[in-house]
Amino acid sequence: MRFACLGSGSEGNGLVVEAGSTRVLLDCGFGLADSIARLARLQLQASDLAGIVVTHEHSDHIGGVGRLAPASTGCRCG
Repeated sequence: MRFACLGSGSEGNGLVVEAGSTRVLLDCGFGLADSIARLARLQLQASDLAGIVVTHEHSDHIGGVGRLAPASTGCRCG
C-alpha cells in the first residue's frame, strides 16, 4: 500500500491511497484545476482513480469532489 499527499491545510486536503492497481482519493478539497495539477505531479490523472472517499463535509475536504468525480473511472455522485 502506498500513500501520496496532494496537500493538507485550510485551502484543501487530498491523499491518494494505492493498493495494487487500485487508487482512491481520500478527500478532495481543491478545485478542479488544482486537483488535476496536483495529481499530474504524481504522474496521475483523474481517470486513474477508482473513487473518492470523503472523511467529512468541511469545504476543505469536499470542495472539488463534485467536479473531479465525473472525471474519475469509478466515481458516481448522487
